Amino acid sequence: MEEEVSLHYLVASVQLQYGLYSAFMGCFVYFIFGTSKDITVGPTAILSLLVATYDDPIKPGSDYNDPKLAIILAFMCGVIQFVMGVLHLGSLTGFISTPVISGFTSASAITIAAGQAKHLLGLSFSSDTFFESLVGIFVHIRKTNGWDLLMGLSSMVVLLLLQKIQRDSSLWMSHHTEDTPGYLKVVRKSLWFLGTARNAVIVGCTALLVWSLDTAGYAGKISTNGNVTEGIPTPSVPDFADFHFLTIIRELNVGLIIVPLIAYLEAIAIGKAFARKNGYRVEPNQEIIALGLCNIAGSFFSSYPVTGSFSRTAINSQSGVKTPAGGVVTGILVLLSLQFLTPLFQFIPKAALAAVIITAVLKMFNYKMFVKLWQVSKLDLIPLTVTFVASLFLPVQYGTIIGVVVDLIILLYPIARPEIKAVSPSNAILKQEDNLFLPSDRSSPLVQIESCPVLVVQVDRSVRYPSAENLVEKLNNIRESKVYYQQHVIFDFSRVCEIDYTAVESLSDAIADFAKAGVKLYFVHVKLYIHDMLHRANIPGLEIFPSVQEAMQSLSGSGE
Repeated sequence: MEEEVSLHYLVASVQLQYGLYSAFMGCFVYFIFGTSKDITVGPTAILSLLVATYDDPIKPGSDYNDPKLAIILAFMCGVIQFVMGVLHLGSLTGFISTPVISGFTSASAITIAAGQAKHLLGLSFSSDTFFESLVGIFVHIRKTNGWDLLMGLSSMVVLLLLQKIQRDSSLWMSHHTEDTPGYLKVVRKSLWFLGTARNAVIVGCTALLVWSLDTAGYAGKISTNGNVTEGIPTPSVPDFADFHFLTIIRELNVGLIIVPLIAYLEAIAIGKAFARKNGYRVEPNQEIIALGLCNIAGSFFSSYPVTGSFSRTAINSQSGVKTPAGGVVTGILVLLSLQFLTPLFQFIPKAALAAVIITAVLKMFNYKMFVKLWQVSKLDLIPLTVTFVASLFLPVQYGTIIGVVVDLIILLYPIARPEIKAVSPSNAILKQEDNLFLPSDRSSPLVQIESCPVLVVQVDRSVRYPSAENLVEKLNNIRESKVYYQQHVIFDFSRVCEIDYTAVESLSDAIADFAKAGVKLYFVHVKLYIHDMLHRANIPGLEIFPSVQEAMQSLSGSGE
C-alpha cells in the first residue's frame, strides 16, 4: 500500500517523501469526520498534476520542485473547503458540467502520461503541459537511456498482464458455488490479490532488480529516486514566512479556486459511487468539511493537497471494510514505511513508477464520452472538446476554466436571447386551450377587429436582465416590419415564470415606443406575482388582461 500512495510524487514534481507525507494524516482525520466507509484520502494523479504547476525547481535542471508553496496550497485549499462546507456551498460544483469534467480528466490523463514518458525514456526536463512534454521528448530523444526504456516497457507489459489476471480472477470468483473445490478458491483469491497489488509488486520487484544490478557493479545504469529523507515529518506550521500574502495569491492564482473544487468533485463522485454500490448515503457538506480538515491537518505534516483516491477506495471496498477505520490502516502502513523502509526507496526506478502511473491514468481517458455526446447531445460536445483541447496546450486549471466559461455561455445564451414568435390571435386562442407552444405561422390570415389588425407574440421562457434589451428590440422590429406594420401587439406571458427589474424597465420602454407609434402593447396570461410586480412599477400605459380574447375585446371596444 505504501508504494501505491507514493506514486504520485512524480506527477507532482516533488521528492518521493512528500508523496508519503501526503498519504497518512488525511486517513486519520477522515476517519473522524468523513461519512463514507470506503473512501481513502491521499494524493491523486489529477491533484498532483495541478500541484506540479506551482513552485520552481529546487535547482536548475532538477526534476523536483520546492514543495513550500504546494504545502501552503494544501492549507489554503483546506480552509476554502472547510468554509464552503460550513456555508453549504458544495453545490457550487454543480456549475461544472459532466462534459467539462470529462474533458478535464481526459486531458489530464494524456498530460500525465506524456509527462511520465520522459521518465520512461530516462530523460530529464521540465514541462507543465502535454504540448511541452511532446516538444521536450522530441528535443531530447537522442539522450534516451536504453536501460530505463527496457525497464519501463517490461514493467508496462507485466502490469497489463497482472491487470488482466485481476479482472479474470474477479470474474471467476463471482461464479464460485458450494461445489467449487477449496484449493481452486484459494488459487483464484491469490491471483486476485496479486493482480490487485500489481503496483506494489512491480515497484518491489524492480527495486530488488536495481539493488541486484548495483551490487553486481552496474550502479547508475537505471535512473532511480536517489536518497530519500528518513523518518516521520516533524509537525510544523506551513512556511508562510517566505511568502507575503499577496505573493501567495499571485503565485497560486486560479489554483485557489480550481484545486479545492476539483478535490471535492473527485471525493464526492467517488463517495457517491461507492455509497450507491454498497447501500448507504454520504452527506455532501460534511464530506467537504472533512476534506478541508484533512488538507489543513496534512499541511502541518508537509502534505500537498489530497482528496479521495479511486484506486485505493476500490481496494477498500473490495476488501469488505465496514467503517472508515480501513483508511487508518493505510495511514499506519505509510507511517511504518516512513520510519523503517525509506532506505529501500532509493532503489525504486523512475521508469517503473512511470509505467505504473501511465497504465493507471490512461483509464481516465473517457473516449466513450465523445461518442455518447455525438449520439445524444452534439451541443455538449463543444464544452467537452474546448476543455480537452485547451487543457492539452495550457495548464489544465486554465483549460478547465475556459471550458466552464464556454459551458456557461451555452447555458446562458437561451436566457439572453429568448425566442419570440408571432402568431395570429386565432392560434393564440387555440394555444390557450391545448397548452401547446405553436410555431410561428406568418402565412396564416390575421384576425381583424373592425379593421384593426392584431398580432400576438409569445416568448418561450422567463425574461431576465440579459434578455431585456434584446426583447424590446425584437418587439420594435415586429412592430416596424413590413408584414406587421402598425399592428397592435398582445404579449402572451404564459411561459414567463420570472422577471426582474431590468426587464420591467425595458418593458416600460417598449410600451412607450408603441404609444409613440400610435399602437397598443397589451399583456395577457401574466402570473399573479409578476402582475403585482408590474403594477408596483407604475408603468405608464400598462394594460394587463387575463386572456387574448379580453385584450382583443378591449381593442374592439376602444374603436381603435
